[in-house]
Amino acid sequence: MEIFRLKILTIIKLLYFLRGLIILVILGIFCTLFYVVKFNDSSDLLFWILGVVAVLFGRNFFNYLKRVIISKAKHPLPLNLLYNILELGKPYYFGKDQFDPDEIIDDNQLPLTFYYINNHQHPILQFNKDKVLFHHQEYYWKNLNWKYFFYSENPYSSRPRGKYLIEFSATNQNNIRIKNKIEFEKMKAKENEVILLFIIHDLLFGTKASYYY
Repeated sequence: MEIFRLKILTIIKLLYFLRGLIILVILGIFCTLFYVVKFNDSSDLLFWILGVVAVLFGRNFFNYLKRVIISKAKHPLPLNLLYNILELGKPYYFGKDQFDPDEIIDDNQLPLTFYYINNHQHPILQFNKDKVLFHHQEYYWKNLNWKYFFYSENPYSSRPRGKYLIEFSATNQNNIRIKNKIEFEKMKAKENEVILLFIIHDLLFGTKASYYY
């Protein structure tokens, strides 16, 4: 039975909040142990063991809550794949990969056209059922592979600087295989909206690359 008819991105925010709340509770337990308990006898060691148990319990409890919330959502598979891609916990794979694209897009109020950040009249990315248009090139989902990842020019630095982007390779309308990347700071868009649209179209029309997270 569907319990959470909230928008997918709203549920993601809820899960972020729950995870943060559980982390704060666990940190509170450890701070209390650090300032109150000393290693004077075996009973103090028991308190520290209980602290470790609290960490494990908190992690498992959050995974349980996440599984319940996602499984009761209207569209559980796109939701849990988005959560997996954002690397926010233990991955799950359940839910139907066949659904009405218009319904899920309308329910979540997702735009299908995105514009340059400095030119709101000029589209840069458009989703059109089995095709996606990017920089005036038309690509079919049936042979499009994509990934969302953190790109850094100095990945081995102690403090690497970079950005998250989507990289994809596909055949365009001229039957030429092209590799390209979507940089979010160049367009007026919410990052998670674009990722969710990639998941939806990938599941319905594409190679189901979303499962590889």
